[in-house]
Amino acid sequence: MLKWAQLVANRLPPSLRYGQPYRDAVSLLRESDTWNERTLVAYQEKRLRILVNHCYANVPYYREVFRQNGLAPRDINTVDDLRKLPFLTKEIVRTRKKDLIATNISFLNREDAYTSGSTGAPLDFYMDRTTRPMERALARRHLSWLGYKKGDRVAVCKVVPLADPKRFYQYFRSSGELRISFRDMDEPRIAKMVDLLEQFKPAFISAWPSSLYILARWMERNKRTIQPPKFLVTGSENMYPHITEQIEKVFKAPVSDFYGQEESVASAMQCSLCRGYHIQMEMGIVELLPYREGMSEIVGTGLHNMVMPFLRYRTTDLGPDGYSACPCGRSHPTISGIIGRETDFIVTPEKNIVSPLLLNHPFHHLEEIREGQIIQEDIRTLKIRIAPWERISENTREQLRNEIEGCLASSAMRVIIEEVEDIPRTISCKKPFVISRIRLEDYL
Repeated sequence: MLKWAQLVANRLPPSLRYGQPYRDAVSLLRESDTWNERTLVAYQEKRLRILVNHCYANVPYYREVFRQNGLAPRDINTVDDLRKLPFLTKEIVRTRKKDLIATNISFLNREDAYTSGSTGAPLDFYMDRTTRPMERALARRHLSWLGYKKGDRVAVCKVVPLADPKRFYQYFRSSGELRISFRDMDEPRIAKMVDLLEQFKPAFISAWPSSLYILARWMERNKRTIQPPKFLVTGSENMYPHITEQIEKVFKAPVSDFYGQEESVASAMQCSLCRGYHIQMEMGIVELLPYREGMSEIVGTGLHNMVMPFLRYRTTDLGPDGYSACPCGRSHPTISGIIGRETDFIVTPEKNIVSPLLLNHPFHHLEEIREGQIIQEDIRTLKIRIAPWERISENTREQLRNEIEGCLASSAMRVIIEEVEDIPRTISCKKPFVISRIRLEDYL
C-alpha cells in the first residue's frame, strides 16, 4: 500500500505533492533572486538564530555541545560565529542519532532519509517536511536560470519507479514531462529510449551523469541523433571531464550541473554560463575548510531541517579553495567546481594521492567499454570494473591497464581488470565512478 501511495505521489506536481511548504519556498526563491549578497547573508543569519535557539532548547546533543564549550545561543548570531561550534561528522550522526532528534517535534512531522553508503556504512537520519519542498523549489530555480519557459518539455532520465512496473517510461501531459526509468537498461530499451526522445523533442533533459553517458555512448556507436535540447541538467553524481565531453558532443547541448547531498546542508548550481557553482544561500551556510593542495572540504549548516539539525556538518565533498564571481552578475557566491569526495581519491603505497579527475582520462576513447568503475580494495590493490558493449579485446585491456598505471605512477600497486555485465548500482541507484574502501587518514 505504501509503495502504491508513493507511486501516486510521484505523479503529482510539486505544488500538490508538497503543498504550502513548496509554494512558500518558490515564493522565497523568486524574491531572493533579486537580493544582493548582504541581504542573502541577513536572511541566513535570521534563520541561523532561530535554528540555534531551537537546538539549544530541544536537541540534547547540541545542548551538551553548547555547555561543553561554554556557549549560549546568544553567542551564535552571525555566520562567522558558527566557528565557535565543533564540526558534526557522519560518525557522530551514526552514534548519536537519538540525541540529534528534536524532542518537541512529533514523529508524524518527520520523514526517513538516508545516504547510500556506496563507500562506507549507510547514514540514516530524519528530515522535517519543509526540507524536500525547498529542494524541489531549488530544482525549479535551476531550470528558470537556464531559460525554462512555461510549456517547455522536460525529459527526466533517472532510475525512478513508475506506476506500471512493466513499462520504463511514462508521459505526464499536465506538466509536459516524459519520465524514463533507467533501471535494467539493455540495448533494445536504449534504442526505444532514443526513439522516445527523438519524438518528444525535450527542451531540457534532466538525468544522472552515468545514465546520460551510457546513452551518449550508444548513440555514437549506432549513429543516432536527436534534436539538441537547450540544456542537459545533471546532478546526484560527480561530473567527470570524460562524461561531460561525451554527452555534450553527442547531444550538442551544454551541461549545467547541480550539487547537493541527501543531508541537504549545502547546495550549489551552475547558471546558463555553465562555469562555477552558485551557492544556494537560502538552503544552507557553506564553509570551505582547507584540506590539502589547493582543495577545501565543503562544510554545511542546513537552515531548514528542524527535526534533526546539522550544524557545521562535514560533507567530505571537496572543491577548489576560495570563491569567485560569475559574469552572470548573480549575488550568490561561486565556487569554481566540485572535485569529488574524499572517497573518490586513490592513495598509492607511496602515499601519493591520485585525483579522480586524472583517473577518468583512460576511459575517454576506448570504444569497446560501455562504462567503467575504479575500486581501491586496499592500499596495494586497485580493481577496474569494465562493462563491454559486446566484448573487451586484449588490446583494450592492455591500453587501459597501461594508462591507469601511468596515472598511478606506482610500482607497488597491483591493477586488476575485471569484466562484468553491468556496473552495480548503490542502494540509492547511483553508479559512483570511483570507490575507495580505505580511509585517507589511515595512510596520510
